[in-house]
Amino acid sequence: MAKNSKMKESEALEEEPGEEESGKSGGKGSKTVLIIIVAGFVLFMAMAGAGFYMLWKKMPGSTTNTPTNSVTTSKSATEKEAPANGLGPIYAINPFVINLAGSGGKRFLRVKMDLELKNQTTFDKMQAQHSQVKDKLLTILSSKTFQDINTVEGKSDLRAEIAATMDTLFSKGAVTNVYFTEFVVE
Repeated sequence: MAKNSKMKESEALEEEPGEEESGKSGGKGSKTVLIIIVAGFVLFMAMAGAGFYMLWKKMPGSTTNTPTNSVTTSKSATEKEAPANGLGPIYAINPFVINLAGSGGKRFLRVKMDLELKNQTTFDKMQAQHSQVKDKLLTILSSKTFQDINTVEGKSDLRAEIAATMDTLFSKGAVTNVYFTEFVVE
């Protein structure tokens, strides 16, 4: 019996090294696959993050691509009161998105506009009150339906309404013209 137990121990010792070697070679293959999977996942997440970052920068209202206030000025508007071509100072308003009335949130308007003003004094006042200006514009635009603004006459009426509303904030004739530089309805 002692012989049998010694033989069994020696057989067990002989088999164990072989098993360890086959386990080690199988472990190397599985570790390599695991490393490839993890590296692929990290690469995918980095690419997805970069894609989302690029989209976020292009979104309207995002803080990464707009200044702290949503109003920008053109260089010619700040240099002189009235340029040689007869235009007044231009007060540019960054693009913003509005849900249209009566659409149940399914239609929206992305608009960017420039307001031509009568003089530099009005420009300075408008710049100081940009929050009130944008609030008035949002109120006007969000009250419009698709049918109100999808025709040329509708856009002309909208221009007149914006100019009249700005006159109530400042003075009669403060806004001499409204230019839609971007007007997209979806």
